[in-house]
Amino acid sequence: MTMTAAARMDQYILFRKNKRVCLRDEDMTILKLSRIFQVSSDSLYLTDDSNVAIFAGESSGVFSSLDLSPRGHYEVHGEDDVAPGSSTTGQRFAFSRRSSTVTSGSLQGASAALPRATSKIFQRSVYLAEVVGGKLNPSRMVMVRFAECEASLQGIATKVQDAIGSHEPLILTDAQGNAIVESEGTTGSPYWRQNASKILAVPEKDFTELQGTKRRRMSRKNEEVGGIVEVTDKIEELVLASQSLPDVTLAIRELTSLAAVQRLTLTHSQLQAIKHGFSCAFCLKLMTEPLFTQCCQNLIGCKTCVEEWLRSSDTCAKCRGSV
Repeated sequence: MTMTAAARMDQYILFRKNKRVCLRDEDMTILKLSRIFQVSSDSLYLTDDSNVAIFAGESSGVFSSLDLSPRGHYEVHGEDDVAPGSSTTGQRFAFSRRSSTVTSGSLQGASAALPRATSKIFQRSVYLAEVVGGKLNPSRMVMVRFAECEASLQGIATKVQDAIGSHEPLILTDAQGNAIVESEGTTGSPYWRQNASKILAVPEKDFTELQGTKRRRMSRKNEEVGGIVEVTDKIEELVLASQSLPDVTLAIRELTSLAAVQRLTLTHSQLQAIKHGFSCAFCLKLMTEPLFTQCCQNLIGCKTCVEEWLRSSDTCAKCRGSV
């Protein structure tokens, strides 16, 4: 029981495309993996659940158990082999491998070679969005993989274009539809890796249309607010002006006193005061659709009479001030 449990704990789950196998420590070699998954041995490497690349030892061709986790899941990468067991021809695949197992002696033997470093691979999901009803609507998701050197606005946009098989210009935005701009803050894997905020990819023409819709809505909103303010100001102006009309104030006071004392019985002078206060300065009849002046702040006359007056004059009929 103990040996069986230990053997199971030393196994690893490897997959590539639709093929999935469970292997033990002694099977974790470049030779065996290349035969099982039909991948060129020159280009074969693994990635773990965190998308960290893992390479076999250069001299041994074995994946070290120190780099692997028992029962861990690992994806196999590399160029497809021409035929099972055959080697590739032409230009060989070059990839940086781990340097932790290299000894000082091997470094001296490879003094002409360039320093090798582990290339970390990241991945993240990007949502393709379209404009529906003036709003961004995510339609589907694509997964992109990128290295640190590709972690930039242009790099991710290119990756998305490659993933969807189209080179139509794209605008990358946040979840609120605000365009992401190239800057120091948006350059590097901390911004673009999977646990970062939601990112949308919008065709440039759709994004331009969306911005135009937003500007029109804002313009209409400003016009509505401006119209309300204008009407409010005019109402306040009318109230203030009407409160200071001397003829109207006098007539109202006369009527109030008259109603309290004599009810409907009016003297000749009182009738004349009321008539004077509410008579048109032009036709001398009681005003119809009365207008008031801003210059002397008085009721002046009927709307039609005032409009007729203004056709031939640009002064107030009462104070002769500028209209």
